[in-house]
Amino acid sequence: MLVSLLEPESELYNTGIVDVFHRFPKMYIVRPQFFIPIITLLRNAAINSLQFKSELALMKEQNIDIENFESELETFKSAFAKNYDLAAKRFQTAISEIDKSIDHLQKTKEALLGTDRNLRLANDKAQDVTIKKLNRGNPTMAAKFADLKGP
Repeated sequence: MLVSLLEPESELYNTGIVDVFHRFPKMYIVRPQFFIPIITLLRNAAINSLQFKSELALMKEQNIDIENFESELETFKSAFAKNYDLAAKRFQTAISEIDKSIDHLQKTKEALLGTDRNLRLANDKAQDVTIKKLNRGNPTMAAKFADLKGP
């Protein structure tokens, strides 16, 4: 900022704030009566710039928060899917083992029912045994039993 009273007749410098970027970067030339207005403009521009910067920083933080949320959500989903897969495998293994146990118990039941039939048949045969049936075809035993009955 160059405040000057030089060249008092120059219409260029008397009209207000003069931008001389073409010769000196970041330089303005003003008369003393325009010094306070340009300082006020610069201050307001700086305040607006700070406000925009803080809003931009807030937006960046929100974007980072959203990205973090999305990554945490993806992490949760993948961990949940892994746990679900493990649980599903264990569930299927348990169902398979139950089916095997049912088959084994069914075979044991069939074997016991077969044994029961055999025991019933054996009992029926034992109940049907008589002395006459035992002696049939055995003359020696028939003679001995006949002697016992005879006298």
